[in-house]
Amino acid sequence: MDINKKIMIITDSVSMPRDKIPYENTWIFRLKEAMPGFDFMDRSARGSTSTRLVTEGGAGADLLESYMPGLVILQLGITECAPRLFNKKGFEIFFLNHIIPKKYIPAYINYVKRTRERNPNITNVSPEQYRLNLINFAERCKNINTALLIVAILRPSSLYISKSPKIKNNIDLYNNIAKETANNFSNIKIIDPAAEVDNVDSICLDELHINIEGHDIYFKKIFEALRLIYNR
Repeated sequence: MDINKKIMIITDSVSMPRDKIPYENTWIFRLKEAMPGFDFMDRSARGSTSTRLVTEGGAGADLLESYMPGLVILQLGITECAPRLFNKKGFEIFFLNHIIPKKYIPAYINYVKRTRERNPNITNVSPEQYRLNLINFAERCKNINTALLIVAILRPSSLYISKSPKIKNNIDLYNNIAKETANNFSNIKIIDPAAEVDNVDSICLDELHINIEGHDIYFKKIFEALRLIYNR
């Protein structure tokens, strides 16, 4: 597929700078340095989910059709698949937001954290909706001759598992949805930069964000994938 040199990057906070991770050490910055002849459009946003793909700018146009990129790098999933304590659409959230006095909310939340496990069936974006969002985006990419490089959700660190014991099952579920979607589209390639990392803890800054070593690994694997796609 002959594609142009406009590359859009759509990611969540995993790829963004933060305390102890200067922007210059992120895989995004290093990719821009390594490919100076390309136009990178960085659309990173903390807390991103696949909902952005079908809503931002009107049906998702600000993440695709308005810019007509030759390739999209998509690193999403952990925000939407993470098991939650509260259902955002449930009565409990209504109770917290509209009934209980604000001064009691921290104590209530702390009590819930002590007595309740994060529920794998309560997520920001359901598996079914995640699938629909990916299919929608993949079809639109195909229609405008855009390649789609999906970065798999990172395996959970031991710290993350200690806080959310069911997180691995959800990560596997959402990664499998991405793989199934890719099998139906010739314009999608999936990579797992950390597939060869034996100890995920070694590349994690906290329960879910990668450290400088992690960014280095991601840069090398994504750069390698782009070289193959663009035959460079």
